[in-house]
Amino acid sequence: MDRKHRPVWIAGVLLATSIVLIAFRLHAFNLPLETDEANYAYIGGRLLASDRLYVDVWDHQPPGVFALFAVVIATFGDAPEVFRWLASAFALGTLFLIYLIVRHVAGVRWGLFAATLFAVLSSDPGTAGEGCNREIYMNTLLLAGWYAALRTREDQTRSRATAWLLASGSAFAAASFLKTIVATHWFAVAGWLAWQEFRSAGNSRRQGRRPAPIVALFAVPPAALWIATLVYFGLTDRLALFTDAVFGFNLAYSQGNGSFWTRFVTFFTPGDKPYLQPFIFDSAFPLWITALLAVPTLLTVMVFSSRVPSDPSRVGDSTATVRERPTRNSGATGPSSAAPALLMLLASYLATCLPAQFWPHYYYLLLPPAIIVTTMALNRLCNFLPGARNQRIAAIVAATALTIALLSSQYRHYLSQPPFGITVIRYNGRDFWGRAQGENVRSVTEPDDEIFVYGADAAIYYYAQRTCASRYTMLTGLRSGYAGHAQRRATMLREIAERRPRLILVVLGEESFPEWSQFLPTHYDAVGWDFRDRPPHDPILMILCDRERPIAEIDWNWDRTSVGGWNLGDAH
Repeated sequence: MDRKHRPVWIAGVLLATSIVLIAFRLHAFNLPLETDEANYAYIGGRLLASDRLYVDVWDHQPPGVFALFAVVIATFGDAPEVFRWLASAFALGTLFLIYLIVRHVAGVRWGLFAATLFAVLSSDPGTAGEGCNREIYMNTLLLAGWYAALRTREDQTRSRATAWLLASGSAFAAASFLKTIVATHWFAVAGWLAWQEFRSAGNSRRQGRRPAPIVALFAVPPAALWIATLVYFGLTDRLALFTDAVFGFNLAYSQGNGSFWTRFVTFFTPGDKPYLQPFIFDSAFPLWITALLAVPTLLTVMVFSSRVPSDPSRVGDSTATVRERPTRNSGATGPSSAAPALLMLLASYLATCLPAQFWPHYYYLLLPPAIIVTTMALNRLCNFLPGARNQRIAAIVAATALTIALLSSQYRHYLSQPPFGITVIRYNGRDFWGRAQGENVRSVTEPDDEIFVYGADAAIYYYAQRTCASRYTMLTGLRSGYAGHAQRRATMLREIAERRPRLILVVLGEESFPEWSQFLPTHYDAVGWDFRDRPPHDPILMILCDRERPIAEIDWNWDRTSVGGWNLGDAH
């Protein structure tokens, strides 16, 4: 191909992959927001109404996702489609960054192949990729940080290298504002940068100290962001509430069951939530398998390459290092290019395992590094074949086979499924149920009425467009076993008693406590029930109304047949 036409060809392929990504994501645009996503939107709207995070509304997450949703709501409005377009925009950013990273270390064609894989897998239902959860935004920021770190190591101009280093640190800082567990990526990059600097500094003791200022500069953006955050919450008299929620509570939340090391095995079969299996891996199974095989492949290449003396005349073959590559597109294949990809995968694996909860969307952090590692392994294997023609044929066959396998799997588990069939396997229709009950609440209450949901179903607040009568939009922090739960329960009970919501929806099966059980009958009467759709038809939701402010009678018993779910999964 004429080199002057290459940019047009590359742009055309990237445009095509972007269209595929958007087309796949559009298939899920009519799905209701799941409870976490609805909580982000609900709290974001409350922040725009001047409510205070951790005081008027409480969650154990850092402020980033709520601030992001607040900005989006203020700019584009508060509708589920807005948040799905937000997620799509970030997914497009992830696609482009995957292309840049793989192009940087394996060449243009492999970069385009990796982008194609992500276009197919961006909406992977097993890992909640079709939704709007934090991991979608985190992936974009994490990949931006990794790409900037790669550029830091290759840019010989000190000022530009410093700019890339600060950009990398800033990307990881922004990601940590969404979820602190991404610190695993910061430490991985910091260690890699320090090691690379140490290797290039020579063996003298004086020069060997050079990694320290590199890591210190890399730490400036996250340190500045978190210091500023602590100062802000301190000045607004919320420092203790903020640190208790974001750090203290999350440490308790991540204790898990069994020993600390159990979580790293449970990753493959989450024992504490057996209903999560096997669907997490099913819809992207070809990628999970090839990624598992790619890890030892790249490790073998690293060991082999490190034992072969580098020869700048052998650019493009399996022993050329990143710094030996004269052009960006020739495809570095040495150990220095494989190490970041493996570290990225390891950091995402740790970030998934450390919380010890194993919700499906946690696994979404692994898709981009799995794609990158798989693509690089295929590139290395093809480069070992004799002859350029054989290498091209092998690359085309491998890329085509994997793409077809993933397309087939995504069609089966996602594109061929009706809306209810996409998410029922994850949370058994709770997203549809939350929307339906929210609409029920809205139909029998006034806009100024407050309500309270004793459960983890913030979608009811969002779809009801009604205010929660307590700061606790979900009961996670009130469950026994977490430090401070007694104080949070007392705070919730006080707020409910003072504000007297018109309706209280009690999700049956949630842990109760004596003071709560005693409070309800003194002011509230049961006015409705929701029952399981299948025998024994036991109740799952009780609706209580303030006896001084009655509501119109409606049927609260939601049936999944209303959304075509009568033959999908077990009854809610």
